[in-house]
Amino acid sequence: MDIGWKIVSAGVGLAAGVVANKIVDVTWEAVSGKDIPDVEDLDTPLVDAMIFSVVSAGVAALVSQLFQRKAAQWYGPAKGTVDASVSA
Repeated sequence: MDIGWKIVSAGVGLAAGVVANKIVDVTWEAVSGKDIPDVEDLDTPLVDAMIFSVVSAGVAALVSQLFQRKAAQWYGPAKGTVDASVSA
């Protein structure tokens, strides 16, 4: 794996995390009408904390995959080759 892809992949991972968090934050407040649950607060209802955790993980995984695939599509042709480790 080349250093360029490592740098691109790390940057894309960070961007995906920021975007996923923003999507979850805005969507949670719009759909539930409540603030984002503090999963470390013992007064937060367990159901709210669990639903928020599952939704957050799912959105993070989806956004990460979409960003990584788009970066791989961009990076492979830009480099002139498509390495097996840089697959869409």
